[in-house]
Amino acid sequence: MQRRRKSATCICLLFAMASLPACHSCAPSLPLRRHNVVLIVVDTLRADHLGCYGYGRPVSPAIDALAANGVLFAQSRSISSYTRESIAALFTGALPSRSGASGWNATPGDHTAVLAARLQSSGYHTAFVTNTNLLTDPGFTRGFEIVRQLESAWGVSRTSGRVASAALDAVTQLAPGPFFLYAHFLDPHAPYDPPADLRSRFVTHRDAPEVEVYRDLRPQLGLFLQQGFGPGEARYEQMVSRYDAEIADTDRAIAALLAGLERLGLRNDTLVILTADHGEEFLEHGFIEHAWTLYDESVRVPLIFAAPETLPRGSRSQRQASTVDVATTVLALLGLDPDAASGDGNALFEPSGILAPDKGQHPYVGELRVAQRNVVRALASGRWKYLAAQRWLAPDERTAAVQDQDSRAAEAIAPNAPLVREELYDLDSDPGEHHDLAPQSPPILETMRKQLASWAAAVASTTPPPTINAADRERLRALGYVE
Repeated sequence: MQRRRKSATCICLLFAMASLPACHSCAPSLPLRRHNVVLIVVDTLRADHLGCYGYGRPVSPAIDALAANGVLFAQSRSISSYTRESIAALFTGALPSRSGASGWNATPGDHTAVLAARLQSSGYHTAFVTNTNLLTDPGFTRGFEIVRQLESAWGVSRTSGRVASAALDAVTQLAPGPFFLYAHFLDPHAPYDPPADLRSRFVTHRDAPEVEVYRDLRPQLGLFLQQGFGPGEARYEQMVSRYDAEIADTDRAIAALLAGLERLGLRNDTLVILTADHGEEFLEHGFIEHAWTLYDESVRVPLIFAAPETLPRGSRSQRQASTVDVATTVLALLGLDPDAASGDGNALFEPSGILAPDKGQHPYVGELRVAQRNVVRALASGRWKYLAAQRWLAPDERTAAVQDQDSRAAEAIAPNAPLVREELYDLDSDPGEHHDLAPQSPPILETMRKQLASWAAAVASTTPPPTINAADRERLRALGYVE
């Protein structure tokens, strides 16, 4: 198989070269033209739990090595803390308010272009592999020739290796020519149940009782807090270390995937992108899990681009970047028209492979529009981050909200609904977002409010958000999002 793909790749490259205009300047300006693309998403992965983002525990050697051989965006965020919204934006390059892909059943609509279909129409073969059953809607798999959903149940840990193996198998099954592979790893999503070898290596306080996010903490978080649960307490530290061990498990699978591409002779012609759909809360703002807020523990995610001998190696960019930029950036690097005007993403690289200039004109905008929970927008520009909620449940209200979710399933929050809560943070002096400056900084608050309102008015979609069906509700219940 290795010889077949190498030979086929060479033949395809010869035909591609023959079809290029006869000028010496074309090839150097598009060094990634016809490169393979591997887009890796690690579910629930906080950037600050990776060595390449400054974490002290050695849980991510493969991801760290990828960053050392590519470009790491140090100020990268996901657009949402809920998987469906964030992956829809990743695939379309459009935020929920523009695309209509918002809420529990957020899905790229038929009216929106998706990355896989765009690449397929440009001659790419495509494969989609995941062990999460939350992306089964046809909107997510549109444009993919091979679709492998490895799990029908939710909360199944220790299956990252199967994703890597299935992804490599899918690559070998694709017809010769450039390919786009999407590989989505569920861990380190709760329940944080790592393999035994990594549990023994990374899990601390093993004598403490294990607590599980959905079974134990969310239903009775108040009681746990009264008992002292939190940073420094044995059960808390053990829980976080189990999360770390699951990162290590997924990192090991990613190493196997990249090594497999190397064995197939494909690595040097492949652009690898690694990111996450969202982060995870560990009581930084009084609650646990995700899909409740847009604080940075929920949306700060890794974003790494690596292509051997093409993109800068070991580079760290401080520019504002978001997962909504990925589709536009891929198209730009491949020499395809990114059509940035139709979406919200910005190309992070020039087609030549150098970093695009950061003119500071594109702030980060995030959206969480889950009407059954919280409806929040975020704007980060320079040192300031502004949060504006149109629906807000405080931490002590969230358990009841989940248990009572069916009674509120039909509620909707209009895009222009009034604000019920505003927060303002100076990220330079308060990166943890603990000191709300909104009451004492009216001029800055008003500037950020107007900027976000202007953006929201410009992108407001007339497409109604997708309604949730019975099958999806059951998947969400199995996951623990709803009761």
